[in-house]
Amino acid sequence: MYNIAVAGKGGVGKTTIAALIVEILKRQGNTPILAVDADPNSTLGDWLGIPYKTTVADIIEETKGLKNLPEGVSKPTHLEYQLQQAITESKGIDLLVMGRPEGPDCYCMANNILRGYMDKISRSYKYVVLDNEAGMEHLNRKTTQNIDTLLLVSDPSQIGLKTAMRINQLIDKLTFLSIKKRFLVINRVKNEKYSRLETSLKIAGLIPDESILTNMDMDGKPVGSLADNHALITAARELVSKIL
Repeated sequence: MYNIAVAGKGGVGKTTIAALIVEILKRQGNTPILAVDADPNSTLGDWLGIPYKTTVADIIEETKGLKNLPEGVSKPTHLEYQLQQAITESKGIDLLVMGRPEGPDCYCMANNILRGYMDKISRSYKYVVLDNEAGMEHLNRKTTQNIDTLLLVSDPSQIGLKTAMRINQLIDKLTFLSIKKRFLVINRVKNEKYSRLETSLKIAGLIPDESILTNMDMDGKPVGSLADNHALITAARELVSKIL
């Protein structure tokens, strides 16, 4: 099992990058894959063409953090059963959507059980691709742990690059994290000058700026509809080759 996590500032296209990585792994036969959508916007399933009915947040909220349970049912058993129902299966790819953040109540026990469950089910997959929420909060919440490769995504802007570098610096201070490799991915690139950019992170990929994504979004088409020789697929294939 190999864990890949994608993070970065909001609006830089990290969900698209995560979907492209999943698609490349699928085309290469590296299945089964678990795609985890940890972004409250929850659009990873749209880009993968996998509709879902419920989220982890829905399950935790419905049980009020496992306080409202059927009599005689243990909390771990009930949550694990419900979470299994939340996994949407498709050919080669399963999707688990985390949903919106918790409400005002503390659901610490439920979240602890959730982390243990995630560790357990992840072992059933060859690859796990995690699309994180925007910014750095997910790191403090400990939802990004035991990662083989973390991709920090930026667009070709100073703000995006600074945010990626701040996340990278924060990781050094969070000793509970286990992240083996970190790379920078620059999305929506219109020229090659960013390949010579000097940063504290190695650039693993330059993803071209493609207007076709806007049309695909409008038409509800997933990244799987892109031709094998399309520039986005070619760039994503090169990215996967470098990080693995």
